[in-house]
Amino acid sequence: MALINSRFQRLWRDDGIRSALLSHMDTDTICALRLTDFELCTLTTKPLFTRTRLTFTPSALTRPSRLEALSRIGLYIEHLTFSMPHTDETFLPPLLNPLNGHEVNFLYTPHTTTTSVIQRPKYGCPELGDILTQQYPPIFHAATNVPAFITALSYMPALRHLTISCPGQDPAQRYRRDSVDYALISLRIAIERAPMLKLEKLSLNHVHPSAFQYLRHMQGYGCTPSAGRRWKQIRKMVIIMDSWDFQGLRPGLDHLKILDDYIRAFSPNLEKISFGWNGRKGPCPLTLFTDPLFAPPRKERKLFAEVTSPMSPLPAAPRRQAMSFPKLRYMQVRNATMSSEQVAGFVYEHRHTVKEFDFENVGLINGGSWDDALAPLTRRSTSSSDEWSSQMSGSDVGSSTGSQSQDDLEAYLDEFDEVIDSFGGLPVRQPPTDAEVLEAERASVHVTKLKKRRVHRRRRRKHTHETKEESSPTRPKISAPIRISNPTVDVLLPTTFNPNIQGVQRNIEQEAAQQELADDPEKRVSTLKKAKEAVLKQLGKEFCKQERKESAGYRGFFKNTCSAGWKSRGMLGHESSTALVPLMFSRY
Repeated sequence: MALINSRFQRLWRDDGIRSALLSHMDTDTICALRLTDFELCTLTTKPLFTRTRLTFTPSALTRPSRLEALSRIGLYIEHLTFSMPHTDETFLPPLLNPLNGHEVNFLYTPHTTTTSVIQRPKYGCPELGDILTQQYPPIFHAATNVPAFITALSYMPALRHLTISCPGQDPAQRYRRDSVDYALISLRIAIERAPMLKLEKLSLNHVHPSAFQYLRHMQGYGCTPSAGRRWKQIRKMVIIMDSWDFQGLRPGLDHLKILDDYIRAFSPNLEKISFGWNGRKGPCPLTLFTDPLFAPPRKERKLFAEVTSPMSPLPAAPRRQAMSFPKLRYMQVRNATMSSEQVAGFVYEHRHTVKEFDFENVGLINGGSWDDALAPLTRRSTSSSDEWSSQMSGSDVGSSTGSQSQDDLEAYLDEFDEVIDSFGGLPVRQPPTDAEVLEAERASVHVTKLKKRRVHRRRRRKHTHETKEESSPTRPKISAPIRISNPTVDVLLPTTFNPNIQGVQRNIEQEAAQQELADDPEKRVSTLKKAKEAVLKQLGKEFCKQERKESAGYRGFFKNTCSAGWKSRGMLGHESSTALVPLMFSRY
């Protein structure tokens, strides 16, 4: 390395100047600059390896030279992009028994340590391991090497942002498992076990629908009791998902439910979330179970009232509760379809915490309007100190607002650098349905962003000094108090004892009787019973006198219907010792 001038080195030690210069250099230039001087190598190593991309290959995590290099630069990695595209090499054909040609069922159980491989075979039995080695590609065996994933991520203690990218899946292979799915299982286990205490952001870029099944934290093989703590660290999430035909014969509602479960698990701790469909528009996963796709089926009338089953049909399953984000501050939905009720409900639920709503290229279905959807924010009664400013855009959303929304998003979120090309990768479609025609008609004008702006109203200060000076000459003068020449003095005289005046006399006999009653519980109970009987007797007499006057015409009825026992004096309530008679003859 050549010797560099001390002034030049002093210039590069300045953080502001160094960051400004490195922002105008590409990766090759920074690598060449890093090799010129030892101090420049130290200063440029961290910004050069802050963002690192790892493309998974069969030897990416097992070659000793790469592991040694990763151990040296892993301390500087803060943003790791794990890329594993779907190719012909990742496709897994059905396993066939070489002896009889029958398909072999394979139940995968991951090994999390090297000692577990020594104790038992990696794939259950040696015969199955031979079949997998002969028929499956090497990338599958590298994807199931869980200890290699754990070792690689253990070299990155400063990792803050993890991006997982696995594009290129054939839509016909949505329900087939390939090597990418096994790699996602190993990656999830490594994330839960590696010491990544600073991880706070997770980006899933162009992932296939079944990826959430393998990235979801579940109790099972390879999961530890402390695995949930790692996922609770996530505060920011970006999801860009490949879409499919939601109106076809296989709408993929099961994949949508898995997506809902995945996002719902992170919802209590998320502060910023961004979701978008890559390709055709799809439902919004934040309000999924209020979408028309999950509406209960209509009841069909039976012909001739036939009975098709001895049991009554089961009622429709209740809908899930709406997804809630108590800590959310930023929300973005792109290239999706929503109803005005869905937008209004989500906006109303999170209007106090969210600072910005971004609905980019979102179409309203069922004839909804943005005025109704944003009514909870436009009402003046929602918050007196908050005002929401909206940005309107025309029908050419893909060409006019794509770059603008990206710049605004990077300025606000500084790391949300993944952008969806909503119109660049659209496949050839069948003739549009009625719902798509309605969306195209309503796409003429819609809202893209809503930002909260808090209004600070200044109070007018009262000029107290000026008013005091102006009003001081007009105030009346108050004279001094007048003193009394001969003040009266009250002198307290001593009190003399007068034997003729007597105080309150005590009744010794009554006090002794009360003390005896308090000491003897039997006397106290009997006294209470006598008092109760006296009160009830008096109430019975007063009630019977009143009833005798009001019900004089009912005497004949009692003579004909009541027996001799009911005509007794005690039963009619003249000398009743209980409260039963007044209740029996009460009128309502």
